[in-house]
Amino acid sequence: MDRRHLLTVALTVAAVALAALPAAVVFGLGWLGPAGSPPTGAVTDRTPEAWVLFALFYLVWMGGLMVLLIVANDRLGRHWRSWDRDPRPRKRQRRRLAAGMSYLAGQERARAAEARGGRPRAARSRDAEPRAASPAGPAGRSAHDEGDG
Repeated sequence: MDRRHLLTVALTVAAVALAALPAAVVFGLGWLGPAGSPPTGAVTDRTPEAWVLFALFYLVWMGGLMVLLIVANDRLGRHWRSWDRDPRPRKRQRRRLAAGMSYLAGQERARAAEARGGRPRAARSRDAEPRAASPAGPAGRSAHDEGDG
């Protein structure tokens, strides 16, 4: 067992012990008892308000403990990730994948343009004459195509 794995196990056991600590203190000192037991008349009575305050404190305690556990595991080199997905690819792999996908999208656009009967966009722009030299107007139609005569 390597040192990092041993530290991870010790950290997890410590986190479980710290999770139970507030309940052990509260119930061990008798601040809260079973619901329905007779009140002692102390400030920390067995009222629903005391239970609600304890529950709210416990939620905050568990949230802070979870954050500390995640930060400590990150420092140990054990980065958390969701169990239902693969690890995220490295930046270099993501760039290569994006470049490959854009290349394939361009190839698909070129095939679609050829299927429509036209030439691909790059071929049209290379072979086309400038618009100023064309007898057609700005709309791409000449005066004879307007239907006037």
